[in-house]
Amino acid sequence: MLRKRYGDWLLAALAAGAVAGTVMANLLEPQLREQAAGMGSLLAGSVYGNGSRLELMRAAALQRLGETVLLWGAGLTAAARPLCCLLAAYLGCSAAVVLSVLTCEKGMMGLAVYLATVLPQAACYLPVWLFLAGAAGRRMRIPIRYVLAGAVLLAAGIWCEGVISPWLLRGLLRR
Repeated sequence: MLRKRYGDWLLAALAAGAVAGTVMANLLEPQLREQAAGMGSLLAGSVYGNGSRLELMRAAALQRLGETVLLWGAGLTAAARPLCCLLAAYLGCSAAVVLSVLTCEKGMMGLAVYLATVLPQAACYLPVWLFLAGAAGRRMRIPIRYVLAGAVLLAAGIWCEGVISPWLLRGLLRR
């Protein structure tokens, strides 16, 4: 029997969450569309200019900071690695649900809309979250320079969510 490393477990949890999210989105599509309308209207408002980018950035900041604090806190518990695997499954499930809903609404254009919505800020968030997941269970002190770099990356991701993603979406959806 092969012995799995922690990174393998994280990747397996992410994949399992993606499969579960796809199945759930296909089974619960009408209800998910209604729930997605709230954030979608906020994003659409900033894309088409009748909404506030500041409001979108505030909503993104609250959610991303909350997710980061949750991951950091999970990494300090006795069950740090299993909790991080659960959070990876949640991330996979969330990503799959959003992609599935966008694909149902926009067809193949849904993939491009999904990438424009997620990719710019993911380049900022993923290093922070991977570092925190990798440090889970070690109970090590995080040097201040890593904390500051993480804060800068989170701020850059929030800015991308409020400025870059709406700009990309505006270009995609005007065609």
